Amino acid sequence: MDLHVSSLWRYPLKSMAGVSLPLMRVNSWGPDLDRRWMVVDSQRRFLTQRQLPTMCRLAASLTESGLRLQSLDDESLFFEVPEPSGTDRYLVAVWSDTPEAIDAGDEVAEWLSEFLGRDLRLCFMPETTHRQVDPQFALLGRRVSFADGFPFLLCSESSLAALSDALGRGLDMRRFRPNIVVSGAVPFAEDAWRRIRIANIEFDVVKPCARCVIPTINLDSGAREADVFKMLRSERGRNGEVYFGQNLVHCGEGELAVGQRVEILE
Repeated sequence: MDLHVSSLWRYPLKSMAGVSLPLMRVNSWGPDLDRRWMVVDSQRRFLTQRQLPTMCRLAASLTESGLRLQSLDDESLFFEVPEPSGTDRYLVAVWSDTPEAIDAGDEVAEWLSEFLGRDLRLCFMPETTHRQVDPQFALLGRRVSFADGFPFLLCSESSLAALSDALGRGLDMRRFRPNIVVSGAVPFAEDAWRRIRIANIEFDVVKPCARCVIPTINLDSGAREADVFKMLRSERGRNGEVYFGQNLVHCGEGELAVGQRVEILE
């Protein structure tokens, strides 16, 4: 079995389009600078494509000193990382967690609010913030950014192909927002993995990923496609949830690269 990494993805801003990487630096956060930015509402609660599906039409890319936002219509805005010593610090709600974040300022807030049609702010998670991975699945001290709950999400190309066959048309992997995509396994083999190694980094495969409405969103239009969720519920439904992909917690730091071999340890 030629099991290898076929693509790597980083999402600088939670729930916006990701960036494909040939190399990915892995540190204590997981993928370096993954989901360290987040959109919040006036109550400082996180917002994603669940509430704002047109977020899929925005991409965020990192620069040397900040972030660039760009829409599919080529509107763009650049802004710098907020100063850690800034006074605009507040607690934000990400599911049941309330980590501290730094506000990114009025200019980007106004730009996002106009584009997405809602009163919004943008915030950044600084190095000083520690958000604990669910201790049911990870040792105390393991941190995670604004990701839903875990540092990494792994998906398989063959599993996606099986879903595409069931749907009757091709599904784009980007709908499922993985960090690591693997090729060479039989469909849904990842459901049985418990521990893997890529290069010198080991990963605990801690739980299957329960899916929400986001994979049903058409990446070009932002429209929800009901037949996608109907298929997912039929093919991947279990105990009232729909599962696709596996959440990972990493052990160690280093660098991942497209083409590297994936070893199944357990």
